[in-house]
Amino acid sequence: MSLLFSSKEKPKLILIDESYRLQAIELLNQFFKQINSFPLDGIFKVKPKAGTKMVDSFLKLVGGGKVVFAGIVMNKELVSMLIARIEERPFLQEEKILYIDIAVTKNGHYKKGYMNSLLEYAEKWAIKKEIKVLELRTLSENTTAIQFWKNRNYTDFYVRFRKNI
Repeated sequence: MSLLFSSKEKPKLILIDESYRLQAIELLNQFFKQINSFPLDGIFKVKPKAGTKMVDSFLKLVGGGKVVFAGIVMNKELVSMLIARIEERPFLQEEKILYIDIAVTKNGHYKKGYMNSLLEYAEKWAIKKEIKVLELRTLSENTTAIQFWKNRNYTDFYVRFRKNI
């Protein structure tokens, strides 16, 4: 029995369910560790159990038609993940958007097109729901993410200010 996987294995887009819960938590914790590594304002930090709580919260919402919780699996390993939700905006002409909460690819699996596949899936999902806007936010310190989104035709839309008191 060989421990090596076939190079013919292809990445597979999946909808994340309970069977991928632990891998989703692990991937989200990787993302939160990166966020916490940025030299921010000294107050903003993701809490240690946030990954578990967030994954469990979104797993409860799956199937309700308002959440995209998708991933890319390679050789049974979750290597990329996107979590997005419909955000209602009844006082604006757009009325609703698809807000991307999390877009993360596992260390060592960058630049393989995994996130592009997830974004394409999310855009098609949004179009079916008659949603015309995808939105997200990223930390101003995360220049890699900012460039990633700009390369995919996302534009700066508004600035969010913060003041510690």
